[in-house]
Formats: sequence, C-alpha cells, structure tokens
Amino acid sequence: MTTTAAPETTTRVACTHCGDDCPDEPIALSGQPELHFCCQGCKAVYELLDASNLCTYYRLDEQPGQRVKTVELPGRFDYLDLESVQSQLLAFRSPTLARLTLTIPQMHCASCIWLLENLFKLNAGIRESRVNFLRKELTVSYQPATTSLKEVVTLLAAINYEPQITLAELGAQPHAASRTLYYQLGVAAFGFGNVMLLAFPDYFSFTEGLHTAFGRFFGGLSLLLALPVLLVSARSFYQSAWQGLRQRYINLDFPISLGLTALFVTSVFDVLTQRGPGYFDSFTGLVFFMLIGKWVQQHSYDALRFDRDFTSYFPVAVTLLTKAGEQSVSVKELQAGQRIRVRHQEIIPADAVLLRGVGLIDYSFVSGESVPVAKAVGEVVYAGGRQVGESVELEVVREVSQGYLTQLWNNPAFEKEARPTLETYANHVGRYFVALTLTLAIGSVLYWYPKDPQMALRAFTSVLIIACPCALSLATPFAMGAALRVLGRRQLYLKNAAVIETLSRADTLVFDKTGTLTDAHRAVVSFCGPALSSEDAQRVAALVGQSTHPLSQRLALHLGPSAFRIDEYTEIPGQGISGVVAGTSVRVGSAAFIGADVPSEASEERSSKVYVALDGQPCGHYAIQSDYRENLPTLLKNLGQRYRLALLTGDNDADIIRLRQLFGAEAELRFQQSPLEKLAFVEALQQQGRRVVMVGDGLNDAGALQRADVGIALTETLTNFSPACDAILEASSFGRLATILRFARDCRFIVLATFGLSFCYNGIGLSLAVQGLLTPIASAILMPISSLSVMAFATLLVRYAAHRRQL
Repeated sequence: MTTTAAPETTTRVACTHCGDDCPDEPIALSGQPELHFCCQGCKAVYELLDASNLCTYYRLDEQPGQRVKTVELPGRFDYLDLESVQSQLLAFRSPTLARLTLTIPQMHCASCIWLLENLFKLNAGIRESRVNFLRKELTVSYQPATTSLKEVVTLLAAINYEPQITLAELGAQPHAASRTLYYQLGVAAFGFGNVMLLAFPDYFSFTEGLHTAFGRFFGGLSLLLALPVLLVSARSFYQSAWQGLRQRYINLDFPISLGLTALFVTSVFDVLTQRGPGYFDSFTGLVFFMLIGKWVQQHSYDALRFDRDFTSYFPVAVTLLTKAGEQSVSVKELQAGQRIRVRHQEIIPADAVLLRGVGLIDYSFVSGESVPVAKAVGEVVYAGGRQVGESVELEVVREVSQGYLTQLWNNPAFEKEARPTLETYANHVGRYFVALTLTLAIGSVLYWYPKDPQMALRAFTSVLIIACPCALSLATPFAMGAALRVLGRRQLYLKNAAVIETLSRADTLVFDKTGTLTDAHRAVVSFCGPALSSEDAQRVAALVGQSTHPLSQRLALHLGPSAFRIDEYTEIPGQGISGVVAGTSVRVGSAAFIGADVPSEASEERSSKVYVALDGQPCGHYAIQSDYRENLPTLLKNLGQRYRLALLTGDNDADIIRLRQLFGAEAELRFQQSPLEKLAFVEALQQQGRRVVMVGDGLNDAGALQRADVGIALTETLTNFSPACDAILEASSFGRLATILRFARDCRFIVLATFGLSFCYNGIGLSLAVQGLLTPIASAILMPISSLSVMAFATLLVRYAAHRRQL
C-alpha cells in the first residue's frame, strides 16, 4: 500500500478553484472527472459558479480564489437578523430595496472584482453590487422580500470574501494606505546604495589593483544585493505587465519590464562568465528612481482626485430650526439631535425621524423607483429621499455621510452619454506609443548588435526605459484637477473633471429667468385686489413657505412666518401650489391654475404675478417686480460675443422689451414654457449638433439641466441639491460665468500644450536612446522627471490662467 502511495505524492495536481496542491486523493466532480479539488469548500464554490454560468471567472486569474474554509459554525451570522444590527449596517432600507457598504479585505485582483460584481447571478435577490477596489469596499443593493442581509453575507463568506463587519463607529474607520510601495522603495534604496559602493573600482582607474583582487567577489556580492531588488522592488512592474498580457493588452509597464529583464540577465551572464561586473548599479538605480517617480505621481494624483474628495467642500445646505428661527447651514455642520425643515422637492441629507408633517418620500435617487413612500410621524426617513408635498420637520438621528451624497451625485440614473475626451484620446494614443517604443527598441538591437553588442544592450534598455507615455496620460487629470480646485474656490462645484472640457467646447447657453437672471432679494412685492385679511394672508404665507420656487420664497419672505397647519399639499411644476390651510382651500400660482380671468393687456406690465384663490374664488394677485442681477447686462454682452443665447421661462412676456435689449436681437426668447417644453428645446438644439449649457435654479429646469451637455444649477443661500445637474454655482459668482467659460477654454489649450511637451520630450529622448547616447541609469532618472515636469507644467499653467482671469 505504501509503495503505491509514494509516486502519487510527487504528481499532485492543482485545485481547479484555488490553485493549491490537492491531497493524495483529490476530490473529483461527478460528470467532470478531469476537474480536481483540494476540499469540499472549493468544490462547492465551483459548483455554485458553474450553475450560474460564471466559470469565466477562472480565466481572469491563474489563481483566482483562495482556499475556502470548510469549518462553518452554526448560526454564525444569525446576529445579522437583529433589527438593532441592521439599523447600524444598512445605509438605506425600504420594503423594496436595502443597501449597505461592506469592507472586503480579501479582494486583490481583477477576478475578485468580476466575481463580486456578478453576485446578482448567484443570488436572485441581489439587485446590484459595485466594487471600490482602492478602498476594498463592496456596495450591495438587495431586495428584502427575496433575500436577507444574513444570506448576502453568508454568500460572500461561502466564496471566501467574508466582509469585515464592525459595528462600533460603523463607517468611520480610516482606510490605511498600502505600505507596499514604501517597503519596495526601502529595499531598492538599500540595494542601489550598496551596489554603487561596490561598483567604485569600475569608475576609477587607480583602483585597478583592487578590482583585480576583488572584482569577482564584488560582482557576486552585487548579484546577491540585486536579487531582492528584482524579487521585491521590481515585482509590481512585472505583475502589472503580466496582468496586461493576460488581458491581451500591452500596458505602460511592459516595455519597462523588458528593459529590467535585459539589464539583469546580461549582468548575471557577465558575472558568471567573468566578463565584467555587469550593470547591477544601473539595474538597482533604475528600479529605485522609477519607484520614486511612481510614488510622487501616485501621491500627487491621489491629492487631485476630485471624484473622491469634492464632498469636502460640497455646497449642500439645509434649513436648521433653532430658537432664533430658521437658519441655512451646510450639511457638514449637521449633527444628531438637531431639527431641520425639508421643503417640497428638497433632498433629505441625513437619516432622521419625522416629527411634524406628512412625509411623502421619493427614493428614486436611491432605488430607482419613482413611486413616493408615505411616512408618518415617528417613522425613520433615510438620507437620499426627496420630499414630495408639504414641508416636514425632522430630527437628525445620524450625521450626514458625505460619501452617501457622493453616491447620489454619481447615481448611474443621471449619467449622460459618454463622449470621447482629451483623456480618452491620450490613453488611445498611449497604446500606439507603446507599440512604437517596442519597434524602436527591437530596431536598435538589430542595428547595433553586429557592430557592438554592448551598445545594442544599452540602446535597447534605454529606449524601453526613457519612453514615457505615462506623461501623456497624466496631462489631462493634473490640468483638470488643478482647475477643479480653482473653480471650487469661486463657488462653482463640478461633478467631475470632464465637465470642464465640455464647458470649453460649448457653443450655446440657455438660461432660465426667475431665480436665475432675477434677484429675489431685490424684488418689490405688492398685492393687487381686495385687501386680504390677516388670517388669509397668513394662510397664503403658510402655503408658499412649503415651496422652494423663487417666487414662493420671495412671498414667504414678504409675508413672514405662519403657524397654520397645512393638509393635502400639492405642487405642480410650472403651474402652482395648493393645500388646505386652517380649514380653507388655498391655491397660489398662475392665473390658469386658480381659474382667474386675465385681461389681455395685463401682459404688458413688467412684473411677475402670483395669483391667489381662497375656497375656489380668485382673490387677486401679488405683483412681484422683477429686478435683474446688477451685473447681468455686462455678463450677457460678453457671452453674446461668442455663444448663441436663449431664454426659457415659465413667466409671461411682460418684460420682453427689456430682455430683448439684454440678450440681443439674435437670441431666442421663449415664455410660458413648461418643464417638458424646456427639455424639448434643449434636445432640439442638440439634434442640430450644438453643445448646450443650461443654467437654471429649480424643479422646472430639472429635465433640461439633466439633458443639457452641462447643466448648471444656480443656488442662493439654500441649496436645492439635484443630482441631475453637472455643476452647482452659487449666485454670488453668477457674474463670473463668462470668465469661468474662458478659463475652461484655457484649460483645454493647456492640456494640448502638455501633450506637445510630452511628445517633444519623448522624441528627443528616444532619438538619443536609439543612438546609444543615454545609459540606462540616465534614462531611469529622466523617465520620472518627464512625468513630474508634465504635472508641474500643467498645474503651473492652470494657476497662471486662473491668475490672469482673476479667479
């Protein structure tokens, strides 16, 4: 028996799932005897994937999974069924959807991402799963009626991605940065410094005796010092190149890996054959300088990553209820226990308990379902919902999660059609650049090798090292990242860097009127008709206080606060609002909305009218004399010199003469436009091939803002957060819009200039490297310098452009 077992131990096969050695008698899969598994856990995972047609998972990585633990304690995840636990873990919960973010420390490669984002195929109750690889996080959305939190976590554990769940201060733990790069730098620095000391006899002629006596010993010692540099410090370059090849893609690390291999193999050959000490000094120095460049690039690039960090100055505000009255504060200052007011169509910024009013919450931003969910007093309302109806008072139970607002801002439901950008072109050109580099390197070897093999090696390695397509790919993110910071200081907050490029290519500007071109704080309000009693005026004040429309807010400011209760509140965009206030039916809005007859000559007056009806009887109207922003004439004059201008407003044409003077004879002015008509107008412009920027402020403009190439939401003191827009501009900076657009054009030219700088650098460097005029160590120093020069060039030019534009 023992004699037959011995040979089997020498021919063990790898586990089909995890890649580990199988035992003497591997576990086979019935129906597929050619597949072998080391344990029942690996077999179970394979069967799970195979049943869901997910076995392409095994083609993504040579060792995609790790050994699945077969020991499973009964009831291990039962605590996840507790209500107290779920309330801490779940970021959102409704009868149809629950969402949470889990930390998955085991994810390490592309196959991990692929499998984790295909969980919906393993469990029908999981609607979506998204990976944030840098933070090792997985966001899972599931249907509570179909599956449970316990089943989701159990599934993750079954495929060896058990989440790290900590309930204490959930979500507040800092994510420690990886220290691998620092270890690699330390090993490379140690190896480079010592190899350089050992290479001194080769640099100076007066040490020939020392070299004769110890040359072979020094060469062997240099080889031993270079081995850790190859195995530890240079490993990331080889891993990246290999992963690219497995995906049939040649990335930027492939030519670098070839150059390192050529240097190391040649050096080992020289030492073993006693032809010389080799190029270990160049090899270790090359790895060291490239890692320094990689560290600086990574550190600088992370510092400019807007998509992760923009919430540090995100301008969402909320109405805080204090003893002194209502106060508008940033959501960052909101704390648990504070009371807030959320009006019609406003976003709920934090998890809270409903204290007063009738909650009708639209969770379409979170769940994608537009049917509002009714909430009664005492129920929990989750962040991300939009109140539809009367204003409600809430008590915050959990502080605002800026990361959650980021998810709303980047919700796929509001993504626009992707268009090629400068960064896309740069990455596309980078692929051809790598192919050209490889061609030049091979050509250099073929030219030099018959004449001078040493020169052939030098030219080959130098070409591979000095070629720097990464400088090309860094131009756009660094220039745009610096521009984002400049615009953020001027109260223009953009969704991402691509918005700047789109702004620079725009040729049409479309404006809303009320609340955008007009300044509500400078308007004059007067009532036309029989004087309202104080109680009726307070009824109107209570109703208009529920809305975020600029005219409603101006009336609320004019009439003052009201303590009357409102029932059956309804707001119809572009028409008006209605409700039952203290037992009286009140309607406020357009003449058609309340059923009033308006004389035809009334449209000649220069004012916006808000009509009032009590118990179905028209009672008159408030005339709000529009007063435009003081810098509007200069702004429109500057914009009209370059852009096609248009005005879309739901108001009448009372002020058409004044608006025609402001916009010019060629501008298109459209009045009494519904939200759908505004959207259709923007779509018609885009069908003509125009790039449209829409500037609006409220619910009436939401569709047009989302449809436009760039939608800019203008805000006063209270920000009505709308993920459908691409940018939020504070009203105080509205007069800088022309300057901002010129700055966006400057940034595009700056990126093109950095492209030119990168091409010039690579052209000069490659021409010298092909001739063998550059050593590998010089190329290693110049390669990161080129990237740093591009980053510095882009950042400094953007700052100069901002200074020149006085931004």
